[in-house]
Amino acid sequence: MSALAPQIKPSFQRADGSPRRVLYAEDQITSRVVTKAILERMGFVVDAVEDGELALQRARNDNYDVILLDIEMPVMDGVTAARSIRAELSHCNDTPILALSAFLADSTEASAWRDAFDSALPKPANSNELFMAMTAAVAFKSARAKPVSAKPTSAELLGALRDGLAPAMWQRVVGLAVEEMHHLVNAIGAGLEAHDAALANHARMKLQQLARSFGAAEVAGVAENGDLAGLRTAVASFGG
Repeated sequence: MSALAPQIKPSFQRADGSPRRVLYAEDQITSRVVTKAILERMGFVVDAVEDGELALQRARNDNYDVILLDIEMPVMDGVTAARSIRAELSHCNDTPILALSAFLADSTEASAWRDAFDSALPKPANSNELFMAMTAAVAFKSARAKPVSAKPTSAELLGALRDGLAPAMWQRVVGLAVEEMHHLVNAIGAGLEAHDAALANHARMKLQQLARSFGAAEVAGVAENGDLAGLRTAVASFGG
């Protein structure tokens, strides 16, 4: 996978030119240090805390452009923290809240988190996944502040992301998504070859989620059927 993602800085700045700010809660020290460093390389200012209660306190007293919460944390878990932020803090109404959990990333339609989170990232998230998620979150932030009559569709969200980026940056984001799709197809193949159904299924679900996020309906459909050769063709076709 490419190491370019964290070095590319799209418009991760506020209107006044100051860097956008991220509130990040993670109880595992190693994950917290690594993810914070990746986000800072992207150009964000990151406040990193150890649990959901600390995240809620920070959110009460400050304004953030994106909130990233691990799910399983001591004192207060990420779901409780996200719901509290949504219920109590009106100044966070337009702030994207992202979940960080392998389980939730594979269950993006589950009602257990959709009331509180806007999206989910696998754990651990690599730099490409973080880059794409943060780019989308920044692009959606202004759109979320506008009153809507219904929850946006995937196509509408994709359009908001595309419209919020310069054409060259949009092409780069799509390129990173295709690169990640190729990686996941290879992971599916490795799982099948090793007779590791759990590994193959995990990669397949991640691929479906990513494909749907970028409007790659053919890739998502073939992933459902588990046709490895067909997947490689579909991803290559989407990338071309």
